Amino acid sequence: MTFSDETWTRLTGLVAEAFRMDGSEHARLAGSRAARITGALPYLAGCRNPERTALAHLAAFVLACRGGSRKVFDHGPSDDAEILARLEPIARFPGGDPAVIRKGMALLGLLLLGGYERDRAKDAASGEYNPLNSGAWKAEEVRARLQAEAASAKVPELDAILTADEAVRGFWEG
Repeated sequence: MTFSDETWTRLTGLVAEAFRMDGSEHARLAGSRAARITGALPYLAGCRNPERTALAHLAAFVLACRGGSRKVFDHGPSDDAEILARLEPIARFPGGDPAVIRKGMALLGLLLLGGYERDRAKDAASGEYNPLNSGAWKAEEVRARLQAEAASAKVPELDAILTADEAVRGFWEG
């Protein structure tokens, strides 16, 4: 299946309308590669109803990145068992290709890991929980696993949004 720029523009327009975003918020959402993977994945995986799934996932994405609801989605010790635990609200893909889903979720996981690495000192100073600071995760081990999962499927449309190499050097932006 494909995911066009027109589809992305339509999805972000619908989300911006539903969340009453101003122009700068809409532009930030539209420019976020993490959001674009979140919206594209149901289409690229061939889900039964990709538009509905994409909009539901993007709604969760916005809630996790915005306002007071952001704290609800922050990492806590209960998320330590699995790097992708925080992504559970955007991990339902009815009828989707597991290989494509695994690659897309691994790319998102690499972005999360990059954020934990980038924020280690800030989190230590502020007391905010970070699984790398707590010792629950070893960045190198988590990165190697996610890189292997990201490399397990060839999905050029995902690579056009964000390659695994870019994800390793990046971080989650909302």
